[in-house]
Amino acid sequence: MDTGHSAGRLERYQTLITGFLAVGAAFVTVNAMKRTDQEQRLRHAEQMEQAKRPERFARQRIVETYPAVFDYLASEAELVGRMMNEGTLDIDRPIVERVAKFCVRLHQIMKDESIRSARPFFDGSIEMNLNFLAYKDEEFEKDEYREFLKDLAISVLDGTLPDTESRDYFFRLCHAIQDMRRPLTALSIYFAAFADDQAFG
Repeated sequence: MDTGHSAGRLERYQTLITGFLAVGAAFVTVNAMKRTDQEQRLRHAEQMEQAKRPERFARQRIVETYPAVFDYLASEAELVGRMMNEGTLDIDRPIVERVAKFCVRLHQIMKDESIRSARPFFDGSIEMNLNFLAYKDEEFEKDEYREFLKDLAISVLDGTLPDTESRDYFFRLCHAIQDMRRPLTALSIYFAAFADDQAFG
């Protein structure tokens, strides 16, 4: 019996078996890595989708409400500006009420939580317009426009002409409102377009 030949053949078989096992192990490892990679990509896609939900939800809440509101305020701002440009602006009850309603509505919008929650997702031009409106709103707040307009309305109802200082301040409010027409129009168009994208997207 040739034990040396048998031992050599057995050694070759062992080498082949070891090689097959190594290839098999590598195949299993590669498959496991691919599966893990696919699972990670799937998890990442799910996380990205979840991350986008607050953005969509926040913006959706706004587009359902604010295009019409911004459009209304823009038309009011344009009307105030047109009256001023035509030189027909008398400080009477209708114009005082219009300015007061505009200022109060603007303040409500700028403090609205739905606007605040969606602002991180706005593009630069929209954020710039909102910052402009917020700045104007802060200026109004600083000047305590509510109290001023209330007193002015009372004097108008009484038939008392406002003094020069009150008249100048009222015109300053009107100029500030006129300045807001463009940003308000831009916001109305932006949110209306986003609403259309959502409807057809």
